[in-house]
Amino acid sequence: MTTTEDRVGLCVRCTHARNIQSSKGSEFLLCGLAARDPRFKKYPPIPVRSCSGFKEKAARAESE
Repeated sequence: MTTTEDRVGLCVRCTHARNIQSSKGSEFLLCGLAARDPRFKKYPPIPVRSCSGFKEKAARAESE
């Protein structure tokens, strides 16, 4: 069984990544680091297997 992380890579767990949906329904991952650091692509090609800017998202509280 293929997981989302298998298809997308590290961005699924990265605090800098944001899901963007186009008006036509396509989904993209936007890298927040790209706005301030030219080493990062705004919309990285997936799957992303390694990234020097990767920062793990904080664990969500169980009450959320």
